[in-house]
Amino acid sequence: MDEPLWLEETRGYIDLGMLQEATGCLDALPLSKQRSAEAMEMRIIISLNQKDLEGALKLSRELCDSYPENHAGFIQGAFCLHELGRTTEAQEHLQNGPTSLRREPVYFYNLGCYDLSLGKKDAAMAWLNRAFEMSPGHLEKAISDPDLEPLKELLQKRANG
Repeated sequence: MDEPLWLEETRGYIDLGMLQEATGCLDALPLSKQRSAEAMEMRIIISLNQKDLEGALKLSRELCDSYPENHAGFIQGAFCLHELGRTTEAQEHLQNGPTSLRREPVYFYNLGCYDLSLGKKDAAMAWLNRAFEMSPGHLEKAISDPDLEPLKELLQKRANG
């Protein structure tokens, strides 16, 4: 499916770090489109790029409320909570997402990161292994992820067979 031009432009501006221009694209949309799940997700990404975790969390919650089947609000909201030091709340938020979220490797990957930060190494590896089974590419990402540094040796062993 082709994306609308405004979404391509907004993503392009975000990729270039031109956040004011990205915001301008969204602000120029009709109000009905500004409240679309895609536009709301772009605003979350802009807030994250601006290091505005509280703003991104607020937008994530709005996305969850408006589009409860949309995964982005739950994934991004949980990330914000974790980064704000509210990791237990992040896990709960993510696990309260739609059941369809459990088909996404990032769901299990993030739960692994959160459990590790809470000192639950075995539980973290269980979540991560599930993500790797769903998407082997996540293993390479995990090896270089600073959040998973305490598991680096285990992850490298898994990658090497």
